[in-house]
Amino acid sequence: MSYTYTTLKQAIIDYTENNETTFVSNLPVFIKNTEERILKNVQLSLFQKNDAGAMSASNKFLGVPSDFLAPFALSFTNSSGNVVFLDFKDSNFVQSFNPDATVTGPPRYNAHCDLSHRILCPTTDCGYSAERQHIFFPT
Repeated sequence: MSYTYTTLKQAIIDYTENNETTFVSNLPVFIKNTEERILKNVQLSLFQKNDAGAMSASNKFLGVPSDFLAPFALSFTNSSGNVVFLDFKDSNFVQSFNPDATVTGPPRYNAHCDLSHRILCPTTDCGYSAERQHIFFPT
């Protein structure tokens, strides 16, 4: 059976037998959170994108695209022309591995920093061209 957004909302109300105002007004939030969770966990290639980014010298942050939902891969081209993939780690690991942001070098690790940035470790020693592969949130 196929659902439209309206029929899905009504099916949830019918199934839960709950038409209380707060519950009904929060259904869009529940549906959006469920969509995001499914997209992050399933990671269909249909929802993967590649785009170019630039790592700046002495900057430990790399911006993420506006439609970013979850990381897939991050790589950069080093000074020898080789493509290097960064390992995805927890932000606590990244902060512990390189607590002094003034220490620079070719990045080895990356982690979530906030909604619009990834943190690189160690801090980038020079400008590199990067390729960001991510799961995007469809319209």
